[in-house]
Amino acid sequence: MTTMNLNAELFRELSYIADNESSMKKLLAFVKKLVAQQSKTAAAPTSYVVSEETVPYHRLTREEQIAEVNEMCEEIKQIRAGKLKGRPAEELLNEL
Repeated sequence: MTTMNLNAELFRELSYIADNESSMKKLLAFVKKLVAQQSKTAAAPTSYVVSEETVPYHRLTREEQIAEVNEMCEEIKQIRAGKLKGRPAEELLNEL
């Protein structure tokens, strides 16, 4: 199978469980373990540490970027509705 075919099949299978939060959490945990295992066994390092934490960097896929934007929008809606407390912009800038 080509990489494109594998990607298409993967996303097709993901679409079947996309609305099940529990299954998605399990899948995400598994994928994170798989990535960590692969980075340990790789001969040449393919990931970079982006902070003091030992979290390897990987580029987000288009779907992951969209999911993050949707999550941010949902948080903004909850903050505006008073269900969540926002953080001051100064605090966010100090993190950078």
